Amino acid sequence: MATDESKADPLAIYAGYSFTDDQSYQAGLSTLYASGALDGLSDETKEDLLRKSRVFYFNQAHGCNISESDAKQLEVEGRRSASEVPTAQAARTLTFAELQALIDQGKTDEIPNNKHIPDALNDAAPSQSSAPQRKKPWEVASQAE
Repeated sequence: MATDESKADPLAIYAGYSFTDDQSYQAGLSTLYASGALDGLSDETKEDLLRKSRVFYFNQAHGCNISESDAKQLEVEGRRSASEVPTAQAARTLTFAELQALIDQGKTDEIPNNKHIPDALNDAAPSQSSAPQRKKPWEVASQAE
């Protein structure tokens, strides 16, 4: 896989990359929104920061070194579809009514940051304690003398 990517144009791979389907990128993006780092910024500044996050993630994940200006040029020229560019609305916080509607419709997979927790006990063997047994108060006092 790495050999195929190294032969292909990194910008072409970036242009076709679906950041919306990448769970690792989406987890980082939701952390960025939750931290409030984008609150109060203009739309242009937000889009620049989101582009920087996409370029940084893509370069790290694929071992490429594309520049932010190249990525911006791709987006301005329209080579990437609008559905692949994460927007503020895609990662926004749901209202209670929207959340309730998704739950009522059984669409819990569309709720952001919703993890499925299995209704079962852990089958793995318990770990062994590596901490030494705590000394009794009178044992600590006798060792100090």
